[in-house]
Amino acid sequence: MHGNETILLAEDDPTVRDAFKAILEYGGYVVISAENGREAVLLYRENKVDLVLMDVFMPVMNGFEAFRRIRESDPDVRILFTSGFTSDIVDREGINAKDVRLLQKPVSSDTLLKMVRVTLDAAQ
Repeated sequence: MHGNETILLAEDDPTVRDAFKAILEYGGYVVISAENGREAVLLYRENKVDLVLMDVFMPVMNGFEAFRRIRESDPDVRILFTSGFTSDIVDREGINAKDVRLLQKPVSSDTLLKMVRVTLDAAQ
């Protein structure tokens, strides 16, 4: 389940962000980190990113709004949301479930790496 793709990690909690970054780098991925959705949108536009791993609830701009803005410039963006909340938040936001996957926190290293790989390998 190793890779070499570039992942944009958007997570406002520095402890979670550092842990996810370490796990992803251990898995062979190149990781670009953002502290909020607005920063994620800017970094996505400046870099070649294969997958966005993004927390749903962040300050400045939440994950759903950042996703919408990224998708405007790249309709084929691959995204994996993370959240400590239940999956019905995706439905409430009106985001098509086929567009996104949601990984609920807390998450094990193995599950994180597996879901990243599954999302990267999914046909667009």
